[in-house]
Formats: sequence, C-alpha cells, structure tokens
Amino acid sequence: MNASKHQISKLELGLLSSLSESYTLLPFMIFSSLLSKDISTVNFFVPVLILYSIERACIIGLRGFGEISNPYKIIKCGLLITLVGAIMMLLSPLYRPLLMISALLIGIGLAPYRAMFTPIYIIITEEEPKLKKSKTFGTIFYLSIMVLTLVFGKNELPLIPIIFFIYILLILLITTKLRSYNLFDNNNAFDSSKRSPVFFIFGILALMSLLILRQYQLSGVSVYMWLTPIAAMIFILVEMYRRRHYRDYSFKTYFVGAVKSFVMLFSLVYHTSVGNTSMAMLVYIAIAVSGVFSGIIKKILLKIGIKNLSNPCLILSAVSLILLIIPNSYLNLIGIVLSEAFANIVSSDANRKYLCDDRYVKEERSLVRTRIQTTGSILEQLILFFIIFMLGEIKVHQNLLEPYATKTPNAEIGALLHFAGLICIALLFLGSVVIVCISNKINKRKEHYYEQK
Repeated sequence: MNASKHQISKLELGLLSSLSESYTLLPFMIFSSLLSKDISTVNFFVPVLILYSIERACIIGLRGFGEISNPYKIIKCGLLITLVGAIMMLLSPLYRPLLMISALLIGIGLAPYRAMFTPIYIIITEEEPKLKKSKTFGTIFYLSIMVLTLVFGKNELPLIPIIFFIYILLILLITTKLRSYNLFDNNNAFDSSKRSPVFFIFGILALMSLLILRQYQLSGVSVYMWLTPIAAMIFILVEMYRRRHYRDYSFKTYFVGAVKSFVMLFSLVYHTSVGNTSMAMLVYIAIAVSGVFSGIIKKILLKIGIKNLSNPCLILSAVSLILLIIPNSYLNLIGIVLSEAFANIVSSDANRKYLCDDRYVKEERSLVRTRIQTTGSILEQLILFFIIFMLGEIKVHQNLLEPYATKTPNAEIGALLHFAGLICIALLFLGSVVIVCISNKINKRKEHYYEQK
C-alpha cells in the first residue's frame, strides 16, 4: 500500500460504511416518501416493487457471471449505475415514468454493495487498524440520513433526491481513492471461467416471486398468490439440488434473513392497515437504532458470562417478536429494536465464520452470506403473505392487504393480522429451536473429533 498517496480518513471510510448499512432500507424509504402523495397503481407501487425485487434478485444472480475476483470494480460500477439512477430521480418531476428507470438502476447498482464492501473494509483496516473506529462514524451517518429522509420526505421541494444524489456522489469520489491501496491486484471483476448459470435461474425465480409478493402487498391484487407455495417449494428444491455443505451458521443466516424481513414487513403492513401511519414511519428508525443496541446488548451478555452468544440470541430474537403482536405501539417498537438487535448479533457471528470459510475465495465469502440471508427473507415473505392471503379468504372473504394498498385504514382487520403474525412467529421460534439443536449437535461432534484426535 502506498500510504502517502490519497490515504483514506476515518470519516471517509465511515461514509462508505454508512451505505453498507443503509443500502436496502434507505432507497425504499426515499421512494415511499416521494410517491406516497400519489398512490395510483403506476406512480406508487411499480417503482418500489421494481427497486426491492431487482435488488434482491441481483444479489442472488450476481455469482452467475463468475467467481468474484475484484469487489472494488463491482462496487465502482454499481455506484456509477446508482448515480445515474439518482439523476433520473431528480428529473422525474419533469417526466414521471423516469422514477421506474431510477428504481431499476438504483436497485441494480446498490445490490452488491454490502457484500463487496466487506472484503475491501477488511483489507483497509488490516493495513490501518486505527480505521476500525470508522464504523462508529458510519452508524452516525446512517442514522442522520435516515432522520433527514423522514423529516424532509414530505417536503414539496426535491430535497431528498438532492441529498441522495450528493450522498452517492461523495461515496463514489471517496471510492476512487481506494485505488491507492492496490486492491485485488487489478484483477477483472469476475473470473468468467468459473461461471455458474444456476444462479441466474435462482435470481429469476427470486425476481418472479418478489414481483408477485410486492404486487400483492402494494396493490392488493391477489390473483397470483396461489403460486406462492409452488415458489417456496421450488426455492427449497433448488437449494437441495445445489447440495451446499451446510454449517450451523448457514441455517442461522437463513433465520436472520427471515426475522429481519418479518419485522419490517409485518410492522409496516399492520400499522398502516389499522391507520397508525405515524408508527409505520417510526419502524424505520427503530430498525436503524437496533444496530446501536446490538453492541450494548452484546457487551452485557459477555459480562454476564455468556460466551457462545449466537445460540441464546437466536432464541431471544424469536421470543422478542411476540412484542410485535401486542396492541401497544411502545411495546411494538421495543420488540422491533430487541428482535433486530439479537438478530444482528447472530448475523455478526455468522459473518465472522463465513469470512473464515475456506470453501470460498476471500472475495466471495461475504456475498455467500448475503445471498443465503436474502433467500431466507424471500422464503419468509412467501409464507407471511400466503398466510395473510388465506386468512382473508377463509375468515372475511376479502383481501386483508387492501387497506394497506389503498391507504384506507380498517381497524377491524387488526386481530386477523395479529393472528397471521402469531403463526409466523411460532414458525420462527420453532425454527430457532431446531437450529440451536443442530448447532449443539455439530459442536458436540467437533468436540468428540478433537478428543479422539
């Protein structure tokens, strides 16, 4: 590394870190705030639907181009695409359909950011350990941008698109300084000789599933919901076909993806459907704040004497979800923070193990974890929305998400949504218990192996 040349600062690395935390939630909030004034089918749900679905599908399908060999080039290309998307967002008041193009570009551009930033962050902080404190600045930037989005989201002036454009531009300019670290020996972005087309198939399946789910969630159209059990089964069969050698942290990563997806989607759907829209906006803040609380909770658990944090936090994350179905907004917020915080601890432990997993090249290990977590979130959504769909058909013979989609609150469906949430929580709790049992069994096998050796 040439330290005298364009050395990156803590603040600059913190800004890059902030996007790795907000790359999913922030664009979703921005498009929601921009479009909530006009909830027609074309102008509201299509851009948000495209953004979320494309982002998830790209994470899964990225590996199809080949084995990752240069995350820096992928990030830089992604940020350029995102910047063009931000420009389209700024121009959208002149021509409204540009929002759909903007959502598409931003979804594609930001999809690989976190997975590709992790190996870069590790290399930089190994060279300069003092830069590890930049994570604190990243969290502060992340929370500040989220608050700005909430405060100025309803403003008639295009303040949020301007802030987002400047934010992405600054990150792109800082990223160019990373060239002085001579990252990845200037390799190509992918090793095309190791392409794996099955990931394209998996990505297309994810895209189709999410388009169905987002159409149902944001427009109330339920005609394709009968396909969700088939999609869930195909997901499971494809995973089994790939014959991945599962570790206990693989199952935990699926669980984290499912919990995080359930917390956000169920909270937003429930509170918006019953007319508590102010609470729906606080959900975003609670999710953001949970990152700070996870560090505090981790220190407390370690002081108590709990060494293997992953297993107890797995159970506690599932148990904390119960607070989401209690009809009290304060308890709901506490439940969101606690469940997300415990899940973050599990995710951190799984990420640490994936980064040491020699089955994959170093540049690709974070992407593998992100891909598995994304798959867990998709499976959870398929189950959650199918349960909501079935309860509506059986109990009241109507679409339970219609109040959410049309922004016409109906407090009478609150009990049914709580029941749907309870079923999902029970499944997640059962899953957490099974995963802990599997983890304990694997650890005992390891101990027995080393004793014999």
